Amino acid sequence: MVTALGAAAGIGPGDDGEAFGPHVLRHTFGTNLVRGRGEVATAPVDVVLVAELMGHADLNTTRRYILPSEADKTRELEALTTDR
Repeated sequence: MVTALGAAAGIGPGDDGEAFGPHVLRHTFGTNLVRGRGEVATAPVDVVLVAELMGHADLNTTRRYILPSEADKTRELEALTTDR
């Protein structure tokens, strides 16, 4: 049902090629909680709590949802203080 609604709304596959569907929504929920963004969280939420909310018994399962993107890595590296 979610996939059909996404297709009807013109939401296509993500950058990784995954079709829009329930897993994408779940991934977005977990990512937004950990990163503290969007309508879900105004500040980062502890990964242990996110694991509980997502029903994960193993933190490594939650970790797959929150791996940093290349843009995340670049932004954080650029924010580091450097001697000039």
